[in-house]
Amino acid sequence: MINIQYRLIDLIDDMRGGKDVIFQSIRTAEDIMTYDVKTLTLDDTIKTCLEFMENNNIRHVPVIDVPSEKGEKPYFVGVVSQRDVFRQISPYLGKVGEVEADTKSILQQLGRIVTRNPICVSPETEIPEMLTLMLDNHIDMVPVLVNDELAGIVTTADFIKLFVRLDSIRQLYINSGSVGKNRRLVDLLAGGSDDVAAALASILRKVEDIMTEQVVCLSEHDKLAEAMKVMQKGQFRHVPVVDKEMKILGIISDRDILRHLPMLSRQHQTKSKVFRSHLFDVDPEDSSLELPLSRIMSSNVFHVSPSCSFFEAIKTLDEEKISCLPVVDEGRKIQGILTVTDLMRGLLAACTLTAKSRG
Repeated sequence: MINIQYRLIDLIDDMRGGKDVIFQSIRTAEDIMTYDVKTLTLDDTIKTCLEFMENNNIRHVPVIDVPSEKGEKPYFVGVVSQRDVFRQISPYLGKVGEVEADTKSILQQLGRIVTRNPICVSPETEIPEMLTLMLDNHIDMVPVLVNDELAGIVTTADFIKLFVRLDSIRQLYINSGSVGKNRRLVDLLAGGSDDVAAALASILRKVEDIMTEQVVCLSEHDKLAEAMKVMQKGQFRHVPVVDKEMKILGIISDRDILRHLPMLSRQHQTKSKVFRSHLFDVDPEDSSLELPLSRIMSSNVFHVSPSCSFFEAIKTLDEEKISCLPVVDEGRKIQGILTVTDLMRGLLAACTLTAKSRG
């Protein structure tokens, strides 16, 4: 496998020449993937996995199997996500109401919950194809395989870091004094194509240019069941919680919901077209569905204004390790929402436009 390294000075020189260096130097999975991949085995437990994720600040773990025969290499089996783990943990674990079954559940082996044969890519998979796979299938990570062996992974965090790197190059280019500070990054990347520059400007300038404006919001008095319902219908993962004046009070994520559902008592290998079908699988009479969102939501919410710089918002996502930013006005009234999905859609549009300009 060849991973070409580009010197920063070369990128700046190319920018000065009007070349779309970002989309020339970053085109395939191998250009952005994480190579140093942390893995677990089928014999590791859910408890070990949870601790492993927390200690390494990660949300997905590739799972390998270690053959019993000497000389045989470990081979890639599948993936366990933080969502999978949360669904196997009782909300009563370590609290009043805990029973023996709650403790035993986290000692189950990962072989029980691993997603086998997940969607994978190769190092040569082009970024637009990879983005499409992740967006269409609502997944945050894809393993990168070479001859069926795990070579790396690509996560939504890698796409965030891509834009952070892009902004660093932009700042260095501006500070070099070769252009005025008000020159747009899209003008630097578009290679002189007015059509592409105009199109990319709507993607890379301000939060309001890329945010989702039509936001489904809920009240703090709404129930957990309602949050599940709107997420499945809209196929999204975050719901802002607002008061009667539409001022932001908190946010609910699908992970917040999973932490409060009873542990799943069976394996979830059956695929369904219904969004989060296996993760939200619960007895309709379960008492957890009646929990008010005020008890579940995250109240300490990072948010941005519509006029916030796109790159400032990206930095917040990266530094705070979050995947969603509510967009509010000066009075904290909800105006939209910016998610990693919006970012990936924007990048896909940028890649498509750049490809068209070349053709």
